Amino acid sequence: MGVSNRSAGFEGVLRQWVLERLERAGRRGLEPEKLTEALAAEAEPEAVRKALAELAADGRAVDWSRRWYAVEATDWVSGRIQLLERGDALIVGDSAGEPGLYVRARDLKGAGEGDVVLGRRLKPRGRRRGRLPEAAVVRVLGRRRRTLVGTLELGRARRWLVPFDPKESAEVEVEGGDELLETDYVVVEVAGERRHGPLRARVVEMLGDPEQPGVDAEVVLRHFEIPTEFPPPALAEAAALPEDPGGADFDGREDLRAATVVTIDGEDARDFDDAISVEPGERGGWRLGVHIADVAHYVPETGPLDLEAYRRGTSVYYPDRVVPMFPERLSAGLCSLRPERPRLTVSVFLDLDGDGEVRGHRFAETLIASARRLTYGEVRRLLEEPRPADREAYGEVLPMLGRARRLMERLRKRRTSRGSLDFDLPVGHLVLDPQGLTVDVRAAERNLAHRLIEEFMIAANEAVAAELAGHDLPALYRVHDPPDPDDLEELRQFLRPLGIDLAGDLESLHPSALQKVLRRVEDHPEEALVSTLVLRALRQALYSPECRGHYALASRRYTHFTSPIRRYPDLLVHRRLKALLAGRAAAGRESGPGAELLADRLPWIAERCSFTERRAESSERELRRWKLVRFLAARVGETFPGRITGVQPFGLFVELDEYFVDGLVPIRTMADDYYVYDPERHELVGQETERRFRLASPVEVVLTGVDDRRRSLELAVAGMPPPPERRRGRPRGLPGPERPEREGSSRSQVRGGGTGGHGPRRERTERGEAERGRSSRRRRGRDDRPGRGRGGPRRPHGRRH
Repeated sequence: MGVSNRSAGFEGVLRQWVLERLERAGRRGLEPEKLTEALAAEAEPEAVRKALAELAADGRAVDWSRRWYAVEATDWVSGRIQLLERGDALIVGDSAGEPGLYVRARDLKGAGEGDVVLGRRLKPRGRRRGRLPEAAVVRVLGRRRRTLVGTLELGRARRWLVPFDPKESAEVEVEGGDELLETDYVVVEVAGERRHGPLRARVVEMLGDPEQPGVDAEVVLRHFEIPTEFPPPALAEAAALPEDPGGADFDGREDLRAATVVTIDGEDARDFDDAISVEPGERGGWRLGVHIADVAHYVPETGPLDLEAYRRGTSVYYPDRVVPMFPERLSAGLCSLRPERPRLTVSVFLDLDGDGEVRGHRFAETLIASARRLTYGEVRRLLEEPRPADREAYGEVLPMLGRARRLMERLRKRRTSRGSLDFDLPVGHLVLDPQGLTVDVRAAERNLAHRLIEEFMIAANEAVAAELAGHDLPALYRVHDPPDPDDLEELRQFLRPLGIDLAGDLESLHPSALQKVLRRVEDHPEEALVSTLVLRALRQALYSPECRGHYALASRRYTHFTSPIRRYPDLLVHRRLKALLAGRAAAGRESGPGAELLADRLPWIAERCSFTERRAESSERELRRWKLVRFLAARVGETFPGRITGVQPFGLFVELDEYFVDGLVPIRTMADDYYVYDPERHELVGQETERRFRLASPVEVVLTGVDDRRRSLELAVAGMPPPPERRRGRPRGLPGPERPEREGSSRSQVRGGGTGGHGPRRERTERGEAERGRSSRRRRGRDDRPGRGRGGPRRPHGRRH
């Protein structure tokens, strides 16, 4: 029987077989008929053709002159298009942190944001150190999307789409939406391939005005193409499950319902998938229990719920809602560790000595009943501000929390001693009214209760990773590779003006060197900025079948095990551990439908899970920033304290202290002097007054405007005289595809109040790819955005790592 008649889990296996055949053929390529003949015993011709089409859409294979080639075996390059601000783009690969290839707008051949393209490298044209290599698009292999989100711009006779993504370069003429206002957002479906002239599209969904409750979240969800509705088969499978476990569900499980087990989460947590217990151990040690919801017990592999969870990859958390990976019957019911309700779990038991060193571990399928649902604030209060009545009110929970605190301190000390990095950056928590509109922003507290859970989850994840890797079983690991030496050199240059030395060999820098940098600024005003700079220098963590370790945690083996309700990789890891416990896993094979070739499918699963994670994080940041910008629109004209987070020839990036959001002070508004840009010291210096605007320095700014379309703030230094009227015409010296400040010690002279020179710069998106601006004849204004990306830095690890 061919693969096409098997479960969806075998599709990735067939793609791998096809790709291997093409790679072996090399530059000769293969005719499609030869390929189907070679795989006739394993798959039907239609399945092979489908696999080829999917490989082409992913940029791994290409059909050229009736022969198929593996792109890796040719001189071509493939990747996804990442549009830049003024029409040009990058071709970026799937590996996070790669700088990509620079593509000029004229060489795009109609490719749009996210499209998979085939490109060819161009010969260097007067390259200087720091410039990205250039390429030209040869062919668009796959379109990322057929729908776009935006508002409508009403022309004399035509209706144009103003895309939600300001980088979208295509001009789109829209049919329909006659009754809409220009503030209303819509979803349009593009008709046909891109040719010369504008695209044509029609309105397929009307979302409404973002000032109406929930509309902004719907806009962001549609833009990032995040599924919100579960398909009927998945809902039917969930509806067939019981409200609570019972009967045969308990068979063979270790009963822990009499133990003191608690959950600790945020006040507004929507699901509870981890619980802890801490008991006294031998000779002053502890026995730590980390108990995780056994989602795999209810979600069989390749079933409707499993396939939908794989498609979503992760739950998505917005300020006013959650888009769960599983229907609420599981995520908020059967698999949520509610207090005093029996729940199925998979437990990690760690025996630790008095210094917090693991002396033994054990894994088991268990049955628990959480004694209490605790919050972070509640635990902090119990441990730091105890009251006489607490002992009676909390019973055995109170001494258990005391043991947990002491164990956390030992674990944290051991992790710090090995060089692990901790980033305690302030984050703004949005306070919403009942309609979902932002009414305030408060600093999100991170207290010892957060650290307690963080340490215990890290310990459990490391133990599971070591167990799977020790048995040499195919599994999915959480990988954080060492930083690129070029990025570390850039970090060193940024830190030098702050009087901080990054010591060590950048080719093999141990994380303890970065840890020393963070310690140097601890509790200093520049702590947040330096933490951000260090974060920029790190690669992005991702999922991989290879156990390569976690650089930021200084951990040799690491995986994600502790959140199977909201992360698909954790569910997969649960299945591997449960198979090991049941004795079903051996030599990379496991019983069960579609599981015997898991090793072949893991690269595809890892890539998909890494993508869905990045998509969720990007959407969360985008919505948060949009809400913040709209909230601050009512405060235009007010003065705010801030700190300089970026210095460039075109202006200053300043983060507002109270609101944890940054904006641009354009150089043209700094009209009190003639400013000189010093790239080595990262400062603008007034030539006459010698006034200095330096990285990390405090500054007061006036909010002069907001750009709702670009979700950006427009700022001016408080006390500056008004700038002269701007000259018309195209600014000279638009920035090229440069890496930041690798041009030696030359200085750029910029006249405050003028258009200025726009020297080399590197604007970071989520993982630091170089950006270059763009222009469009119908776009209004300029977008000089912070190098740190919208919404602030990401963390390589956090509450749940």
